Amino acid sequence: MNEDLRVIKTKQNLKVALLELLSHKSLEDITVTALCKQTGTTRRTFYLHYNNVPHFFEEFVNQLLEELEESIVKTSQERIDNDDQLEPKMINLFKHVYENKNFYSFIFSNHSKFAYYEMFFNKIKTLIQDSMNSLNVEENQIEFKVAFYANAVLGLVLAWYNEDFQTPIEEMNHILIKELTN
Repeated sequence: MNEDLRVIKTKQNLKVALLELLSHKSLEDITVTALCKQTGTTRRTFYLHYNNVPHFFEEFVNQLLEELEESIVKTSQERIDNDDQLEPKMINLFKHVYENKNFYSFIFSNHSKFAYYEMFFNKIKTLIQDSMNSLNVEENQIEFKVAFYANAVLGLVLAWYNEDFQTPIEEMNHILIKELTN
């Protein structure tokens, strides 16, 4: 069943408000009242959808990690459809990060808990692990290769964050392909 457009809009407004508040507060310091005040939403409406702020944040993170997975799976599918050739326009990771840069800016910021960063890293590792399982990689090397590639990808995303996402997405895609294929 599709959600009512008002519900979708309310949830989107709450996400925007959460990201705004996270830019200068820790998650633990954000209250339902502050979120509702910023969005013009009643507390009752908030509690209709979420138990508390951490529950809301967890749902938000899970949704973004699902979208991240979808963007990477889409890249893998396009690679398969293109005779195993990876082209820059096929990479969707940087597009996903850029479209959600306020969230990732929070994840990579100094006032974010390491656990949030680790969630992102673990999702990248899992996706790379799944990809490695379909290749002919020696069993005793998989763990090291997964760690290497996951850190390489995350390192590029972090470097991009540190320059405030100034490098165009297409160029980031070229850099990633160059580094992964050398």
